[in-house]
Amino acid sequence: MTDFINVLREYQQYGLLALIVTVFCTPLAIRIAHRFGVLDIPDQKLKPHAKPIPYLGGTAICVAWALVLLVAMLSGGYDWHRLLPLLLGGIAMSVLGLVDDVRHVRPKIRLLVGAVVITAVILCTRVGFHSVGAVFHIFGLDLPDIVTVPISVVIGVFIVLGACNSANLIDGLDGLCTGVTAIISLGFFMLASHLAAFGYSETGDPVRLVMAIAMVGAALGFLPWNFNPAKIFMGDAGSVLLGYNCGMLILLFAEGGTLRWVIGALMIFALPIFDTALAMFRRWRAGRSIFEGDRSHFYDQLVQRGVPVRVTVLISYGLTLVYAGIGLLLTWVHAGRPVIRLRYGVLLYIGVTIATGLLAWKAGLTNPEEPRAKQETSPGGD
Repeated sequence: MTDFINVLREYQQYGLLALIVTVFCTPLAIRIAHRFGVLDIPDQKLKPHAKPIPYLGGTAICVAWALVLLVAMLSGGYDWHRLLPLLLGGIAMSVLGLVDDVRHVRPKIRLLVGAVVITAVILCTRVGFHSVGAVFHIFGLDLPDIVTVPISVVIGVFIVLGACNSANLIDGLDGLCTGVTAIISLGFFMLASHLAAFGYSETGDPVRLVMAIAMVGAALGFLPWNFNPAKIFMGDAGSVLLGYNCGMLILLFAEGGTLRWVIGALMIFALPIFDTALAMFRRWRAGRSIFEGDRSHFYDQLVQRGVPVRVTVLISYGLTLVYAGIGLLLTWVHAGRPVIRLRYGVLLYIGVTIATGLLAWKAGLTNPEEPRAKQETSPGGD
């Protein structure tokens, strides 16, 4: 904990800057959204809010996040060859989300453009190039880079796109995605702090730390405007950026070909992963496309069972804290030896995954969604 506090003191100004910029930019985004009619119109199905709510909250988050990364690069001491592509990629993903908010881009086009942007960033930064090689190394196989690097790039694109999609899907209640990703980003910062305290990477540690703390500050600055009852939504411009930042951080923890930290980061990000997997599983059981929008998310089911929106959001925050705590277990050290070695950590994470699935099944969260017509005629339906 001492190491974390020392690192936090060094990087707290970046988080504070992101928070202040978001706090002041969000009211401006609200006025611009009303001025140009960029509003989320309720439909009582996938959008059950009572009145039109302005979008463009994601632009305030993006401005704050981008400004912090730019300031960090200009201040020196950061690997701008890596940070600049990450910055430009994040802006591009946020703009793509903004266009979708305003003009509704076709899902296939959005997926294709997102994949191209993420691939370009990974190739420019070489982030996650040795992740697959590290897996083979565990089994005593040392394959050449010409084999492992292309596979690593494909898996990296899949991870970041998946993180973008998961963050987008969990943005279904006031303050849910904002608070959950703020906690996740704080977990990433704590994990990066642990690595920095031991000098894991002279160039990689500062990049991980500034990206994580920038998103913590931006998300916390936006939360007061987004918490129930929300005055503004972040839209895809915000959720996609939050997911991109989380996904890239997961890949950044693969630096040096060490899987321990990637696995820990994935556990920290477990709640959005669980929600996405649950929604797709329920759609599959209902015989629908797994990419079809519906109310299959775990938070939707809690609200449908009578749990107030604010309580549901707070429950989600609590679950995120639990997963983040478990993900940080591998940072525990004693006299230079890990208390929980990688093999035990993997077994623990597998156990947590199985336990999560069993609890969801016992709670009836895995049951397929009832047909919309039946829900609309029932007293508790949407």
